[in-house]
Amino acid sequence: MNSPIALQPGDTLVYGRADLLDLAIELKTWSAACHVEIYAGDGMSFASRNGLGVDRYKYRAEQLIAVRRVPLDSRFEFAEAEQWFQDDARHQKYDWLGLLCFTLAVKQGSPNKMFCSEFWKHFYHHGGYEVIAPEWPADKTAPAQCLQTPALQTVWLAK
Repeated sequence: MNSPIALQPGDTLVYGRADLLDLAIELKTWSAACHVEIYAGDGMSFASRNGLGVDRYKYRAEQLIAVRRVPLDSRFEFAEAEQWFQDDARHQKYDWLGLLCFTLAVKQGSPNKMFCSEFWKHFYHHGGYEVIAPEWPADKTAPAQCLQTPALQTVWLAK
């Protein structure tokens, strides 16, 4: 596995621009963070990938700009989050409408589809850890917030 550090299950993987959709997200959020995934272990990650939806995918190092981690003294139940993934989130479709609504700052997306940062917020919440304010809607969460939240520690940052 090609990685900048020894990844741990539950690590947030923040990615930079890879395509035109990422460019639109970058322009909307004024941030280099365009996509986010969660390291699952064994060279795999949990994610809602553009056009593919929510699933377990092979870890990719391309466009990785940061790795963030729950502090050691925090309560995050990875096994509970993984169970939620298996029971409720896995195989949901990608939320194109939600991404459009997020981009245009109107309404909200589908209740049974997710885009990457929406999935990210739900994953940690279901593991008993709030990465951003619990009252903040998941479908208004930007990848930039994954990079900015003080609830996670940066363990690797691209130069």
